[in-house]
Amino acid sequence: MLTESFKRLEKANVELESRVQERTSELAVSQISLQRNNFLLQRREQQLRRQQKILIDLTKNKALNLGDFIMAVQNITETASQTLDVERVSVWLFDNTKTRLHCLDLYTKSSNTHSEANFLGMDKFPSFFAALQENRSLVMEDVEDEEVLIELRPSYLKPLGIVSLLISSFDIGGEIIGILMFEQIEIERYWLLEEISFSSSLSELLSLGMEAQERRRAEDDLRVEKMRSERLLLNVLPKAIAERLKSSQIYTPTNIPITRNAEILTSANISKLRPNSSIVADTFESVTVLFGDIVSFTEFASSVPANELVHMLNEIFSEFDRLVDFYGLEKIKTIGDSYMAVGGLPVPRSDHAEAIASMALDMQQSIDRFIRPDGSPFKLRIGIHTGQAVAGVIGKKKFIYDLWGDTVNIASRMESHGVAGCIQVTEVTYQVLKGKFQFDPQKTIEIKGKGEMTTYFLVGKL
Repeated sequence: MLTESFKRLEKANVELESRVQERTSELAVSQISLQRNNFLLQRREQQLRRQQKILIDLTKNKALNLGDFIMAVQNITETASQTLDVERVSVWLFDNTKTRLHCLDLYTKSSNTHSEANFLGMDKFPSFFAALQENRSLVMEDVEDEEVLIELRPSYLKPLGIVSLLISSFDIGGEIIGILMFEQIEIERYWLLEEISFSSSLSELLSLGMEAQERRRAEDDLRVEKMRSERLLLNVLPKAIAERLKSSQIYTPTNIPITRNAEILTSANISKLRPNSSIVADTFESVTVLFGDIVSFTEFASSVPANELVHMLNEIFSEFDRLVDFYGLEKIKTIGDSYMAVGGLPVPRSDHAEAIASMALDMQQSIDRFIRPDGSPFKLRIGIHTGQAVAGVIGKKKFIYDLWGDTVNIASRMESHGVAGCIQVTEVTYQVLKGKFQFDPQKTIEIKGKGEMTTYFLVGKL
């Protein structure tokens, strides 16, 4: 009886030992599983932190913020490949019709190279294009199981050994403009939520990069337009007057785009400047006015075709414009074959008479280079007078900087009562220039509204 009880106890001990060992084994397995899960959690936490740091660094990247989209794309593809350990990462852009994708940049990890791939067209891959339009992202662990890739497999995926895909699209203003594609080769990949989220964040950066590029392009276009507008305004008005017009103190622009406190003036909106509390008008105590007229140009005009006439006049006046710039004078206007310039405004200068006289002598020399169809040179009649004048901007639709006063009228009379090939100046101008320039003896002529006036012919410099 005792022996039988001992046997039962021994059997119970064996069963208990077995259960203890089994439980111990289960606890060991659970501990290993827990350690592995903790390790994976730590790895994923580290990966998230790394991805977060990388995203922050990319956000601060100068290429991204300054609109250098190509450089920004290369930074993103290379960083993405290295971060997720993916062999191929690429950025593709849609064309305007959304029927073609062009690979802007493909980074290959094994060779550490950037390149461009071929186009992908909707005509050959309709299912793939339809999936891109319908889904913000595509997560594909095995490309062989995906129906949307059926057309893409034989010509693109299999030749390159691509087995898994992760695709995230990016847009501007809600319109999809491209995709970011991760291409896993050889071994299938299970895309983690953190990796999918990382891909989506990179796509957002691509959107920001595109917007920065468009913004920089718009700023460049605006800058070019501003330069053109400045040149246009300076062709119409003296620089000092243009600056005054552009300031709100004198003229207020209406319906003109403003950027960085600079008015953008174009040929279409110069006329939109409207007078504010005052107008541009100044009195100058001493200026020198020049009128030049091409002798017998009316006869020439009636004997040549219109295009030839305009071409010749443009050539002559362009040469006079060059002289105006050379001597720092101001061209006021041309009327037919008459040319008007002035020295001493809008910025006063003490040597305005000398500058006008020098220009007049050069004008007489330059006109000899222009020949009529009959072989004879053109002749120029020039008149000059020095005195007080009023200058200002007139006109609402077409601006003009003009000159008024008795000085202008007398200078015009000096030209109209002059002699072909000569420069006639008044007594006032002569007194300013004598001792510096050569003159023919004085003479007296009758001027309408002025009576007799003493004049001289300017012939050269001393």
